[in-house]
Amino acid sequence: MNIIIIGAGTVGFSLAEYLSKHQHHISVIETDTVLCNEINTKLDVFTINAKGSSPSALKAAGIQDADMIIAATPNVETNLLVCNFAKQYGVPDRIARVKSGEYTRGDIDISLEELGVTHVVEPEKEVVKVIIQYIELPGVSQTANFQADKVYLRGYEVREGMPLAHKTLVEINNIVSPAPMLIVVIVRNGKSITPSGAERLLPGDKIVAIMPKESFATFRQILGKGPDKVKKVIISGDTLTALNLAEACKPYVERVILVDPDEQHAIKAASKLEGIEVFHGDCTNTEMLQEVHIENAHFFIASGEDTEDNVMSCLLAKAEGAGEVIAVNNTDRHERLFQSLGLDHIINPRKITAQKIISSILRMPISAHLGLEKTDIQVTRFIAEKKSKIIGKPLQEFKEIFRRSIVIGAVMRGENVIIPRGDTVILPDDEVLVLCQTSSLKFAGKLFKTGVSLSV
Repeated sequence: MNIIIIGAGTVGFSLAEYLSKHQHHISVIETDTVLCNEINTKLDVFTINAKGSSPSALKAAGIQDADMIIAATPNVETNLLVCNFAKQYGVPDRIARVKSGEYTRGDIDISLEELGVTHVVEPEKEVVKVIIQYIELPGVSQTANFQADKVYLRGYEVREGMPLAHKTLVEINNIVSPAPMLIVVIVRNGKSITPSGAERLLPGDKIVAIMPKESFATFRQILGKGPDKVKKVIISGDTLTALNLAEACKPYVERVILVDPDEQHAIKAASKLEGIEVFHGDCTNTEMLQEVHIENAHFFIASGEDTEDNVMSCLLAKAEGAGEVIAVNNTDRHERLFQSLGLDHIINPRKITAQKIISSILRMPISAHLGLEKTDIQVTRFIAEKKSKIIGKPLQEFKEIFRRSIVIGAVMRGENVIIPRGDTVILPDDEVLVLCQTSSLKFAGKLFKTGVSLSV
């Protein structure tokens, strides 16, 4: 495909890097000369140092022959204008990054489709969805949703006293029935174990389970989690993400506190947010954290614009006794350092946006490390091609899958989610979640492609 990307920031760079590796012809338009040179040096893409909304730059990038345009700059107006130009040139797929709610609220009588946009990506909305996944299951170590949030992947550490502790997978399957779910990874003492029916879960095991959304309540039950809401969550920041997150927390949290560093913004927030306590203050200040009794908070989420302030306030909140702390990282710098500081979760909005475009709109295979100690396990979504090797036979007949410890976690067929068994047969166009070691990923990918030999 001929794809034009507007903007070479984290979102644009991530997309260009991924798509160029999948044999697409990529052109990138970027105003920043340094970013332009950087992407030109690192990636095999065609770059143009110009404004993304420049008709001459778009023409130089080949808009007349483009199959897709992705307008991923932080400037919404530029993104919408680019999509409008692309529509006039007949580009079939036109993706725009827009600010959450600004153009998509129900009371706004503006059609983005009329402006030329075929797909909308709202970074703030995606970030809130990810953070809520942590709040709705405190202690979760891995989390991801697939298929428009119809399929959940959740990781958790087994502890003494949990209903699933000391049970075999067969026994657990009987307990959760008829709610389908599959434990796809077990890590014990740093080593992964291929899940089998006779395997017994022990305290200290780290597990990953995949389930339809409807089975999530049952999954909580076998972890010993009741239906109770989280008692208290404190959010800091004067961003749209902070506001949206405070509102989104209400169904899951008894008491939500927003600490806003901007006094005027705090006044506006207080007038908009019902049932949420709003304070004006700076959470990089210990006195502010003590004033809101951070020691009683189950979660502290720092979602301001300044990453260093977010990290600092999370460290202070942790030191003052907060439960889990989550920092929003708006840069690409120091990510590993932040992870080593003891923060529970780090959220990168730009990476989440890029992953959203790749997985949900482009519908291309996308992998992510599960980050379970040193097990090097990836979860990847594949789409079964019509004449691929995986088609038409029960999974139990693919001995090579079991020999390589490749786990088929879920099959998404249209609107249906299938938790696979040995007799499950994969059909063309099924979307399949696969978990395996990185060393087996290439082989797993071949199973889903037409006309490819399985020999490695």
